[in-house]
Amino acid sequence: MVEPTTSLPAAEASARQRTNTLLTATTTTTTESPSLAVAAVIDNDVVKCPICLSTICEAFMTACGHSFCYNCISRHLSERPNCPSCYQALTGDQIYPNFALNQLINSHSDESQLHPSSASTVEQIRSCVEDNEALDVDDIDTLLMVLQQKKQAMCSYERRFEMLTMRHFLVAAQARKVGKMEILRSELAMVEEDLMHVTAQLEGSNSQFGDDNGDYPLARARLTLARGTTPAAADSGSGPQVPNAVTAEDGTVIAEPNSASRSLGRAEQHPPQLLPSLPLLHNRRVEEHYTDLEKFYFNTRMRGVGGDEGLAEFLETLTTFARYEQFRPVATLRYGDGTASAAIVASIEFDRDEEVFAVAGVTRKIKVFDYANVIDQADTWSGLSQTAQQRRQRQKQTSQQDWWNRDSEEGSNVVGGDTSNISSDAGAPMATALQYPTAEFTNRSKISCLSFNPYIKSQLACSDYDGTVSLWDVSASGTPTLNLGEHEKRTWSVDFSHVDPMRLCSGSDDGKVKIWTTNRRTSVMTIEGKANVCCVRFNPLHGNILIFGSADHNVHCFDLRSPKQPLCVLRGHRKAVSYTRFLSPDEIISASTDSSLKLWNMRTQESVRTFSGHTNEKNFVGLATSGSEWIACGSENNTMYSYYRNLSHPAVTHKFGNCNPATGIEQPEDDPSLFVSAVCWKSKSNTLLSANSQGIIKVLELV
Repeated sequence: MVEPTTSLPAAEASARQRTNTLLTATTTTTTESPSLAVAAVIDNDVVKCPICLSTICEAFMTACGHSFCYNCISRHLSERPNCPSCYQALTGDQIYPNFALNQLINSHSDESQLHPSSASTVEQIRSCVEDNEALDVDDIDTLLMVLQQKKQAMCSYERRFEMLTMRHFLVAAQARKVGKMEILRSELAMVEEDLMHVTAQLEGSNSQFGDDNGDYPLARARLTLARGTTPAAADSGSGPQVPNAVTAEDGTVIAEPNSASRSLGRAEQHPPQLLPSLPLLHNRRVEEHYTDLEKFYFNTRMRGVGGDEGLAEFLETLTTFARYEQFRPVATLRYGDGTASAAIVASIEFDRDEEVFAVAGVTRKIKVFDYANVIDQADTWSGLSQTAQQRRQRQKQTSQQDWWNRDSEEGSNVVGGDTSNISSDAGAPMATALQYPTAEFTNRSKISCLSFNPYIKSQLACSDYDGTVSLWDVSASGTPTLNLGEHEKRTWSVDFSHVDPMRLCSGSDDGKVKIWTTNRRTSVMTIEGKANVCCVRFNPLHGNILIFGSADHNVHCFDLRSPKQPLCVLRGHRKAVSYTRFLSPDEIISASTDSSLKLWNMRTQESVRTFSGHTNEKNFVGLATSGSEWIACGSENNTMYSYYRNLSHPAVTHKFGNCNPATGIEQPEDDPSLFVSAVCWKSKSNTLLSANSQGIIKVLELV
């Protein structure tokens, strides 16, 4: 056999040349095809509409020779009388259908649907290979090699695209995780620094609570946790932060009647050697609110400077929050007469000196109670109940021992008429006997709100469903001293100014806020709102600053010296704002029927924190604040909720239960229609008054 004189690369090149000739012939055949010729024309810009840059639809030609889509040129001529291409003057009667171009475009569209380009190319290559007898084995091998290389190139491109997409995702994930890791590393370093700081102070002390040569904040915090005082109060000796005592003008602390056994004597109940273990009792509460506490800790420490100063704010929050676990019922009163089916309490308010409090609601009655008498009777009744229980327990033990007289002893418990029948296993009665008010007045309409004058002790204002604001003297006769009746619809709120006791304000469903004085029967100013006004309040420090909540979901702030425009509008609630209160002169708490409370900063006009956990979708459930820390509100699940200002979730709650208004006995089943309707803190105290829609009023102590 004669060896070929041509080298292998030369033979391969020759085969490639023949293959290219074959592909060229195929391309030429394709180009000469009528449908592909049309395709070449279609790809030209001639059949592209200059306006929409798409293939012309319903071609129309202008007098100047340019073609456009009919809709495009018609829309253009309705705005500008010129050609979009050459800008010559053109009107609507100078455009004509371009039938030839339209037919060409339509024919190409039909060919594209019948013969897709990809399928045509494959079929033509297959036909050319099958019909061309000049191809030999080398040509076929070369063609296969070219196709294989093309396939590998396409697969490689797709793989590269996939890897690039994956790489982009991984780089983004890495950046985010690195950022989170840096934040976590910074937070961990902060925790370790604080832990070392606190540990060093503990280890540096020879005594559990420090000595004369050192100051140990954590040890002092444990001591104040047991005594019920804040660290600041422990240092100054001015008493606990939320105490059950009143500070006199000379700085001495005057304990309230019958309160020593409830709050002031807690520290004495624990021997000093047991004080370090007291925080362990509150671990459960810390775990329950760990997320809130952790968030507040890091937010606080980011603003701190380290050491005692950086930990002070968080330490105060932690110890104050952990100090209180529940509300203890002290006394129970009834607003209704025991037969009224609807005895909803709408408002509870203390007078100037917090010696008496007034209760009002839908029964149209204002009842005034002496707080000291209520507490005295509650203590007396509690003592009687405890004595009766002890006596019944002794009788039970005696009857078990004296077998010969067991029947007679059991019978004496039932028919003897003794006070041992006060409590029973069937249901527990109220914690106090029926309380009688020191004064009672009847309004001519249902009452929505009360407000005591901060200067004139006996002066009380109420707003009612008739749109009237009435002034009462609770120490005199049962008739109003002044009726203010300019509102056109139901009045929801009334409030006295703390700076000018002669001035008061009211808000109504007529969308108006009116300013009154106690020596005139007509209003001195009216602020027009855009929706129903649900609540209105004066700033406790600035007598010309007023806020009101409205059904437009916003809180509006006005300066009475320029009442035409609001100072600011606080937006953030999703439903009507039902209550507003000042937590401090620069901070506002608002309540809404979107089941949330919001804390606002008046200087920045931003929401600082949102409190959630209670339920409020339609009723007025009350809102009250204690100092600048504790917030209380009712709920439509017949539970009272208390929030601490630095934590977003409820700190302490109290379930009212279903109590029979006539007998005072708790019912075993809950009534879903009941809700807590009013709350009121007793300032300088950890005592709260709360009432529900059943007319039951409870005096609660935060312990």
